[in-house]
Amino acid sequence: MEHLSSAEACTIIVSRQGFATRNRVATADDVLATIGQLGCVQLDSVMTVARAHRLTLAARVGRVPATTLNGLRRSGRIAEVWAHEASLIDASDLPYFRGGMLSEQQHRWWGPVLQEHPRIAKEVLCRIEAEGPLTPGDFGGAGTPGWWEWSPAKQVFEALFSSGQLAVRERRSFARVYDLPERLYTAQQLAPVDEAEALRWRVLRAVTARGIVTEKRLSDYFRVQGRSKPLAAPIANLIDEGAIVRVHVGEHAALADPAALTLPDDPTAAVLLCPFDNLIWDRDETERLFGFRHRLEIYVPKPKRQYGYYVLPLLVGSRLVGRADVKADRKAGALRILSMHWDGRPAPRALDRAATRLAWTLGLPSVTNA
Repeated sequence: MEHLSSAEACTIIVSRQGFATRNRVATADDVLATIGQLGCVQLDSVMTVARAHRLTLAARVGRVPATTLNGLRRSGRIAEVWAHEASLIDASDLPYFRGGMLSEQQHRWWGPVLQEHPRIAKEVLCRIEAEGPLTPGDFGGAGTPGWWEWSPAKQVFEALFSSGQLAVRERRSFARVYDLPERLYTAQQLAPVDEAEALRWRVLRAVTARGIVTEKRLSDYFRVQGRSKPLAAPIANLIDEGAIVRVHVGEHAALADPAALTLPDDPTAAVLLCPFDNLIWDRDETERLFGFRHRLEIYVPKPKRQYGYYVLPLLVGSRLVGRADVKADRKAGALRILSMHWDGRPAPRALDRAATRLAWTLGLPSVTNA
């Protein structure tokens, strides 16, 4: 069994991310390929800098034109599902999620919504079939008296989505516009694989996406229910086939893509990472391998924040070297660095490179220090 240091593992993991080192404008194919390689890209609504998925993609493919993602949604090339969290996936991977969606009996937040509001659910599906794509707003807004008040309708829409009966056709100012899945995807994309095949795919995709992942945290990549237990059989099968191998990273058991073990050259990119970036979304893994404690302080009262409201870790090469509290000032056309906290030796030139490129991807002409 091969033994790797944490530094060697980090070099492999960062190299697999495909971070950009220069300014570029992404094509739709670039975006699709990156989503597919990562397995999923997490969505989040916070706009302090930009939406999470746009930051994650921009760090790898550069500036993503405003119309690209909706074009990929409407053409049935990407889909939204619950993966790590609410996420974008390559629509060709839908079969590995459909089984779990179709068996969904309760919404993860609101419980048995469809059983509690069957008439709303039926009306939503009938209207979308007859009229085309709709939103919860088409069934009334907050404060509207009667059956179609906002909360039940919105909950029903999201329950129909999570159970695979509706799909997201596009986003308008981040609000979902829903349609019938068969209008967006092929019968093959909508046909679920069995649970064993879906679990096998999750193991293989997580390992190949990262290059190396510790066994203890493997289940977190796609938030597998039951954590490690249901993954034991697919792990064993994939090892027997030689598709993945066991390694040790320091004291920790890990799984690796054999192709990743030819140690790559040291990565050179300097990147301000979205707090929900695939590289760091597992906080335990980030601390274990990178020695970097990543925490969100969005919901921490301002006087108690240690680093700031929307903090972007700074990656330089294969090391996480600090945290920048960042805000996009769109009115002034500037990316503002509100504060910077270094882990160890400061790297101001790397910060300048990363911030300048991030500003460019967001269409902001300048970077300023508050």
